[in-house]
Amino acid sequence: MTEQKFNDIVDKYLLDINIPRDSNVPLEVFIAFPKALTDENMRNMIRKWWLYGNDKQVVSLDLMFNEEITAIFRPIGLHIDWQNFTISTVTPSGLRIIIPNAFLNNLGNTTEERVANLNDYLFVRFSRDDKLLVAEEVVPLRGKVSLDVAKEIMQNTRFSTLELLLIGLGYRPEPEIKRLYIPRLLAWFKGFDGKPLHICQFTLPNSGKTSFGLRNETLFNWRYIPEPPTLARLILDARSGVLGEVFLRDGIVFDEFDKWSVDTQDRRATFDSILTGMEQGKWERGVSAMGTRTPDVPRLIPIVFFGNLGDFDKLYGATQYNSRAFFNAIYTARLGHDVRALSERLAIIDACFRKIEIMDYLTYKVLPDGVIRGIVQLIQQEVKPCDISELSGRFKRHANNVYAVLSKLTNITPEIADKMVAGSYELDKTLPKKEIKRIEFLPERR
Repeated sequence: MTEQKFNDIVDKYLLDINIPRDSNVPLEVFIAFPKALTDENMRNMIRKWWLYGNDKQVVSLDLMFNEEITAIFRPIGLHIDWQNFTISTVTPSGLRIIIPNAFLNNLGNTTEERVANLNDYLFVRFSRDDKLLVAEEVVPLRGKVSLDVAKEIMQNTRFSTLELLLIGLGYRPEPEIKRLYIPRLLAWFKGFDGKPLHICQFTLPNSGKTSFGLRNETLFNWRYIPEPPTLARLILDARSGVLGEVFLRDGIVFDEFDKWSVDTQDRRATFDSILTGMEQGKWERGVSAMGTRTPDVPRLIPIVFFGNLGDFDKLYGATQYNSRAFFNAIYTARLGHDVRALSERLAIIDACFRKIEIMDYLTYKVLPDGVIRGIVQLIQQEVKPCDISELSGRFKRHANNVYAVLSKLTNITPEIADKMVAGSYELDKTLPKKEIKRIEFLPERR
């Protein structure tokens, strides 16, 4: 494989991720620890620490023979017991580790910072104390923002900000990748009104939906959920009193939306809760068995829905193109429930009918997560109020915000922003026509 060079300042900061590694550890974790990309010993240590934080059998067996363990994990729960003055974090491997109060000052300068750090990736060294697990060292791994490097790249590059972000994610910034990622990257930004931009996209398989969702986990503390969620996972586990993903994460990617159903009372309640949360940031369910209530604070976080095209193919070409109208017709029939309320909360509903194999555009080089965060933060600072849309209601708000963001990423007109939001703009038609390769047959031997 030839080395990818862009002959640009961005080359100076790209990390080579074409490394031998254990598939038990997501590549995104190694990207978050750049030293591991060049140091095999570091990779082996991270692998062990990651398994301790995420594999119940491995850590349970080693706890039988070791009094001290080190783990890397993103908590699935946080217990703060003000009556008994104890704080504990729950690992994906099923451990409950007590965080001594003495560590609080190292976890942030404010209560909000400490809670945010305790809900994001942690490096924890802990020991067995009788039947309890107590932390001896706690280091928050919440992503740093490399503003200085981001500024240097943006001031000296020949690429647009959209192209920089695509290169940073490890892709050649070709028209096909831009077509796929313009809707996706919108979800990284807030509109000028401070509200997130919710997105829905349907594609053929192998278009990188899962990779995007997983990369967001380490980049921005999102959660990738590949199945229909439950109220317990999303908002509050009534049995344990543990808060759900919307209170722990800063964004959600729901994949396989084409497999959702609302055929039970619980699923209908979950669907309705998502609608309220997307618009007002209010996430509620009944009081738990332990008397735990959901926090009465708004959580306006971006929501991305991914799905396969499915029935979209049946409508495409048979009627006038409108991805929003297609969505309403297909999913109202499929779910047996009017989805217009969901549709109106989505800034863009995108349907990609072109077959785009994401693997064909990989460079195996990425920008450090901190640099991508820096670029996103600098772009966000440039998002200014505007009133360019000819639409009305929620769609007018969506279109103004879409234009405010996309105009900082690439060239766009107010008319295109309106059409993208209305669902009448075919991003597929921005792609160059595929070349039909001529197949020459050899003459038959006689």
